[in-house]
Amino acid sequence: MPDLNFHIKASPGLEPLDLSQGIMVLQTDLEGRFVYANRAYLQYMGLQALPIGASALEHTDPRDVPTVIEVVHRALENPHQTFWVEFSKPTRKPWNRSRWEFMALLDQHGKPVGIQCIGFDISDAYRRARFQGASLELLASGLKETLSPEEVLQRALEAAFKVVPVAQAGSATLLQPDGCFRFVAAKGYDLEALQKVYLHPREPLSLSQHIQARVFTQIDIARFNQQLDPERRAIIEGPGRVGSIQAMLATPVVVKGMARAYLYLDHFERPDAFDELDLRHLEGLAHHVAWLLYGNELRNEVQYSRQHDPQTGLLNLYGLRTTLALLSPAPRALLALHCRSLERVRRLEGEATWLAVIHSLAEAMQAELRSTDHLAFERGIFWLVLEGVDNPTTTQAVLTRLQVRVREQLAARWPQLDFSPRVGVAFAQPGSTPLELPQAAEIALEQAQPGQVRFYDPALVKSTLEEDWLHQALGQALRPLKSGGTPLGFFLHYQPIRTLEDRRLQHLEALLRWQHPKRGPISPALFLPIAEEEGWMVELGGWVLTEAIARAAQWGIPIAVNLSGSQLEPSLPERIAGLLQRHGLAPQHLILEVTEQVALNETNLAVLRQLARQGHPLYLDDFGSGFSSLERITSLPLAAIKLGQGFVKNLGPNPRADTSEARLMRAVQAIGHGLRLKVIVEGIETEAQYRFLLAEGFSLGQGYLLGRPAAIESSEQLQAMRRGDA
Repeated sequence: MPDLNFHIKASPGLEPLDLSQGIMVLQTDLEGRFVYANRAYLQYMGLQALPIGASALEHTDPRDVPTVIEVVHRALENPHQTFWVEFSKPTRKPWNRSRWEFMALLDQHGKPVGIQCIGFDISDAYRRARFQGASLELLASGLKETLSPEEVLQRALEAAFKVVPVAQAGSATLLQPDGCFRFVAAKGYDLEALQKVYLHPREPLSLSQHIQARVFTQIDIARFNQQLDPERRAIIEGPGRVGSIQAMLATPVVVKGMARAYLYLDHFERPDAFDELDLRHLEGLAHHVAWLLYGNELRNEVQYSRQHDPQTGLLNLYGLRTTLALLSPAPRALLALHCRSLERVRRLEGEATWLAVIHSLAEAMQAELRSTDHLAFERGIFWLVLEGVDNPTTTQAVLTRLQVRVREQLAARWPQLDFSPRVGVAFAQPGSTPLELPQAAEIALEQAQPGQVRFYDPALVKSTLEEDWLHQALGQALRPLKSGGTPLGFFLHYQPIRTLEDRRLQHLEALLRWQHPKRGPISPALFLPIAEEEGWMVELGGWVLTEAIARAAQWGIPIAVNLSGSQLEPSLPERIAGLLQRHGLAPQHLILEVTEQVALNETNLAVLRQLARQGHPLYLDDFGSGFSSLERITSLPLAAIKLGQGFVKNLGPNPRADTSEARLMRAVQAIGHGLRLKVIVEGIETEAQYRFLLAEGFSLGQGYLLGRPAAIESSEQLQAMRRGDA
């Protein structure tokens, strides 16, 4: 074998590389034995001196030996070419990687006599590439799948083992709702045992408020263990093996300025096992985990906002349907409750008070519901799912308990609130979907009157379609009121109230009418409840007052106007006073009528008293058809009571003086006279009824016999109304 004469001394031309720190140079003979290596190579391999004559393949990772031999053969076969290859060497540095250029060494005759290798340490670049791959894999899994925080941390731990080569075990803790951190992921440990350990927010080793990795030694770990109670310490030192850990690499996972989790990587052999790149890579993974946890929180927030009412925090209708979809088929009832007085609270007392009332209502209802029941709220409607309820009797019993509880709770803070909801009920049917049950309950609700419970029946669907049309048509007709215009198709008819003795005109009652261009006349019994429910009565009632006041001033005849509950706002007396002043009408010429239900509401009483103080006669309309008591009548500043049509109807077309109905009429008349109230009898339709009432001493009446409601558009019509010819 030729004497190459470069055992330690570099070959000619390589002297500058002998002291290089970044470029490694290695030369072997044809049998692969070392003949030269520069200092960079010796440092990379951790050698004090080059083992001259030893095989270079012994310093190559066994998995890469076949690749190296193949490259050597190619270099010897092609002596004027260079060949590049990457491989690992069995050094103390794990996951080392180097890139080498192989070329043949030639003698003066051009014959190969050895191999020269020039190499670069690419270990850090290799690890960075692995980090990038593991990071992308972690992020991709978090974006493609819906992972729980526990699953995110377990995958992050697995990714950490791919990028931190010296990690021999690891764990992760997650902040829990109770404010403590608990172990939720582990590798190389018994997770079930570790899950029994909790850490207070100030107990974790790393307390940084930003993502910053640190290495803790056995001394740090021992000091930490001393802070724990004996029970937790036994687990940490037993299944947790902390007594064997020589180095612990830890970092918090910080989301929105708060540590939400911790990642721990452990090494059991050397305290200096983790290098700077390990710290940076674990920090990088912690940033990715933070983004995934934040994304998880955002998804949860979006999901929560989709399923909950933003103002009350209760389930909304979408959330209710989602809940129903998760329930097993079983008997259950869905109740839809709407309380019109809540909208009045919102309008008169503001959003904050309304919201407080809603919260109080929800609390009162929740207190009566079982853990298996559900409560939701949307668009002013409470929705109750009652498990195991499949009949009207049980439903009514639950509603009664709810009403008692609610009224007790609200009585102290909001005594003016009348909790008499209208209720729609639907029972789950075999094969029904989560969408159908709320639809059925809402259909029943739309057919219910205040204080009434309606149970769903398929026949209601047709009525609901008609009501939907009516809602839409009424909304379109009233739209001009928003800009101060006249509602489309609306006008007033006037019906006379006369003295019974001589049928002289006492005053007129203004009655609202609606003529639809395609459907013709629409009954007030149909459109007024909708206008009240939708909050349109304030504007519509304001238009009626304006028209009636103008006509009363023009004709010189007092006119009575019905007021709805929603109109009785604190500002109403002032608005009416302004209209009277504009038209020059005295207050006593505008008679204001309210029903018993409106008069019973405590909130309305102050407004009614103010109107009476301003000089308006107040009439109680349809007396006897509601729930009024003598005590209530005496507390109201009334000028008259109007007996509902039911009184005269019960007398029959030919009344007799000896019947119980006749005696009831006399008793009511005596009450009215005793309270110094005028008594007006409604619904007089026959001469026999008229003669009976006149004989019994009634002085004022109203009905078709005395004059039908009619439009007054000319002086002739006005004179006819005065004479009783209309």
